[in-house]
Amino acid sequence: MEKLLVLGRGAREHAIAHKALRSPRLQVYVAPGNPGMLPPIQRIPIAESDIAALRDFIRREKITYVVVGPEAPIARGIYDDLHDLATVIAPPQKLSFLEASKAKTKKFLESAGISTASAFIFDHTQQAEAEKYLRTAAYPLVLKASGLAAGKGVLIAHAAEEALAFARGCLSGERFGPAGRTLVVEEFLEGEECSVFLLADGKGYLLLPTARDYKRLRDRDEGPNTGGMGAYAPAEEKAWLQVVQEKVIEPTLQALKRAGTPYQGFLYLGLMKVQGEPYVLEYNVRLGDPEAQVILPLIANDLEELLYYYRIQKVGELKLRQTAGYAVGVVAATSGYPENPTSGQTIPLPPLSDGGTQLAEHTFVYWAGVDSVEGNALRTTGGRTYTVVGLGDTLAQARERAYKGLEALPFEGRHYRGDIAAR
Repeated sequence: MEKLLVLGRGAREHAIAHKALRSPRLQVYVAPGNPGMLPPIQRIPIAESDIAALRDFIRREKITYVVVGPEAPIARGIYDDLHDLATVIAPPQKLSFLEASKAKTKKFLESAGISTASAFIFDHTQQAEAEKYLRTAAYPLVLKASGLAAGKGVLIAHAAEEALAFARGCLSGERFGPAGRTLVVEEFLEGEECSVFLLADGKGYLLLPTARDYKRLRDRDEGPNTGGMGAYAPAEEKAWLQVVQEKVIEPTLQALKRAGTPYQGFLYLGLMKVQGEPYVLEYNVRLGDPEAQVILPLIANDLEELLYYYRIQKVGELKLRQTAGYAVGVVAATSGYPENPTSGQTIPLPPLSDGGTQLAEHTFVYWAGVDSVEGNALRTTGGRTYTVVGLGDTLAQARERAYKGLEALPFEGRHYRGDIAAR
């Protein structure tokens, strides 16, 4: 039996571990995980940043695979720290700029000839220039903190006043710390958003099911940006994916290979379809959250099969088997999220099997911001608390099951969107 270590503590990592449980040849560990993850998932109290402890554990337990969930460990160089001990599904630190620096990514896209929104880039020494531009620019505009901001560093500004306030907060470091001290100001693209995911091993790649996520806090895409309030999959037809492969995926991977570091790991492409053409909004160097929660249940291949082909660098020869039907995921967060999330609310638990995930035959919950309390309950720790996923033959059936599943997990002040996957 092979051993898998998943690094992270959120709903994405719970979904990865749950998928791994379906592989009879995988023994599953999560570090550090959260109390919503139940046996046979084995939680290990080691932080993602504790490299010495992780190395000791991997060596002692003879871990075969390490799947890295969050972006921060990748940006810190977790691949470089661990790849001599196990097969690490993540890119080296050298390639983490694709997510960790929107400014560098914008320059990469332009040099590779990949379509993206036109942009101006300002650093913290250019606040006066940024303000001058924003006072006279045509709106709407998209403002982005260049660094990692947990999905919250983006503003679609409709007037100069809100753009100036956001820019000042970024460039001063008050809003996002060092992550905001370089600001990317982009043209606003009209179109349809889509998330495309692939698994690359340095030689080839495998396309995964597509998804659409919902970043804004409230229904009808209103309110501030969040880490993600829900998603559904699949979201795109195969014909358009062929265009994406030709105009985005292949040029991306070829440009990185020419630069001397072939890409390996999961790669997310946040795209805008503008009159049928794909424009890159962003890259993520890992699986998305909450997209992973709806993508993974639709993959019929065992996770162990994907990991094995990744290890031998033949993932491009693997045929993805995708189940028929749809998955819809709805995120529940505490009140005040994302600016001032509350915490400490109690969630009484119904019976949950399958590693703490199964609510009903076609309905699952993946836990994120929770801690344990006495009795059969969990306590919220603030922010996104869990994702409920419904599976169905149709999008409408999957959506109905997801929202019905929410009824089993109430807590005081709970907030969720009511329009996930509504068409």
